[in-house]
Amino acid sequence: MKSVEFQRRLAVIRTWFPLLVVSVLLAAGAAFVVSSLQPKVYEAKATLIVGQSLTGVNPDYSQLLASQRLSTTYAAVATTRPIIDAVIEQLGLNVDSVDLQARVRAEAQADSTLLSIAAEDTDPATAAAIANAMADQLIAASPAIQGREAEFQASIDADLQATQDLIRATQAQVETLTALADRTAEQDLELRALEDRLASLRSTYASLLSFSSGNASNLLNVIEPAVAETSPVAPRTLLNVLLAAVLGLLVAVGIAFVADYLDDAIKESDDVRDVTGLSTLGTIARMKGSANRSQIYQLAALLYPRSGIAEAYRALRANIEFASVDSPVRTLLVTSSVAGEGKTVTAANLAVVFAQAGRRVLLVDADLRKPGVHQIFDLPNSHGLTTLLSGGEVSLGAICHKTDQANLQILTTGPLPPNPAELFSSQRMLAVLEGLTASGDLVIFDSPPLRAVTDAAVLSSQLDGTLFVIDSKRGHRGAVRQGCEILATAGANVLGAVINRVPVPTRSDDYASEYGEYYGTGSVPEGRTPVMEKSAESSAP
Repeated sequence: MKSVEFQRRLAVIRTWFPLLVVSVLLAAGAAFVVSSLQPKVYEAKATLIVGQSLTGVNPDYSQLLASQRLSTTYAAVATTRPIIDAVIEQLGLNVDSVDLQARVRAEAQADSTLLSIAAEDTDPATAAAIANAMADQLIAASPAIQGREAEFQASIDADLQATQDLIRATQAQVETLTALADRTAEQDLELRALEDRLASLRSTYASLLSFSSGNASNLLNVIEPAVAETSPVAPRTLLNVLLAAVLGLLVAVGIAFVADYLDDAIKESDDVRDVTGLSTLGTIARMKGSANRSQIYQLAALLYPRSGIAEAYRALRANIEFASVDSPVRTLLVTSSVAGEGKTVTAANLAVVFAQAGRRVLLVDADLRKPGVHQIFDLPNSHGLTTLLSGGEVSLGAICHKTDQANLQILTTGPLPPNPAELFSSQRMLAVLEGLTASGDLVIFDSPPLRAVTDAAVLSSQLDGTLFVIDSKRGHRGAVRQGCEILATAGANVLGAVINRVPVPTRSDDYASEYGEYYGTGSVPEGRTPVMEKSAESSAP
């Protein structure tokens, strides 16, 4: 079941493949044009470090944690209006603060004390200048740079250096006196004084170091200034084209599947079974040709007996025989739910293949509303079925048309009456039908569509079997279902359905390859012309 569903979806894609290709090309082309017309945008990025995690003498975890939290705060402060206004004033930019604010961003890296400031502009040098100016203004606005803290930190650093020098000098003196083997009392007093001084200096150094460490986490320094980049960050033409192509493909596929879902035409045997409950006896491909060509070229079974379509009609013939194996069909009605589904062409080709199989076939045009059999076979229609129904003393052989196809005769409608339905339901019709049945092995009737008039329903109740023709484009579910209900109400013996005019994706059938040249030009191979002959008595009244 999954394989069938996959094949159905694949068939939908094949059917709509031109739309898919056009949609992808249009979407990709539009994206390329739009991206090409957009101005190039360059990005520059400056990186700062918060605290002294790289330069501190003895950084600890609490100092690093404080710096990480402060980096997030600085990232938020970097894009505030005061910083943006200061950057505009510093660089002399002729832009609005709101516009510049939309082109810059600041991000604090997770689990790090690093802070990045990025700026975008159509000029790479301007982008780098904006990023560096923002870093400068953020540093200027930080408390560690403002007056008292800057001077305080500088003083602490100087005192630390001086105290460290004194500690080294005092330590050297202590070591010198300690190394003496015989010290005098005066030297012992000096040693004790130096040791006391060394302890005091170390205590002072520790106090100064604690003051310095308290301010180190709030320092801001630029470790990587922004530089002008040579490659733009926008527009990303290739990415835009790829995304547009994918989006165009998805939209086209969606349209294809929605259209297929909304299309209620009968396209395959599963649809026939779901809607009507009938089995599909045959599938006939759509014939190629022009409207100007004579209708006689629709007789593929006669003109192109080695074609794929002719073979399809022969398969239909075999299935009809299998469907009526218990009670052989001698009278067969070919009908459809609506007009234009190809029932007349189906009846004509079916009559040809039955005759080719050795059956004596009589094709009767029972469409007394809009006859078409005589047009396909290029026959006169002055006399026919209505001549028999009128009650005149006319023999069937006198008004039947013979053909070059052995075992095949044609009975056209004759003059069209004003009351076809009454004629078909009359006792005279039963008598005529009995005479028609006795004239050969099989009588095939072409009839009007079921939904248009009641003629076909009346005929279906009088004949041995009915073949239901469904066009793959015109045969919509509602109409087909209603046609089957009409036949069921009439008590017709419906043998099955034939799906007509099924689209063929490639010219792979025999008639297209072997007879394509003749079929395309309207010429017929030698010996294939179906010359229709009237009987000598065809002019009898």
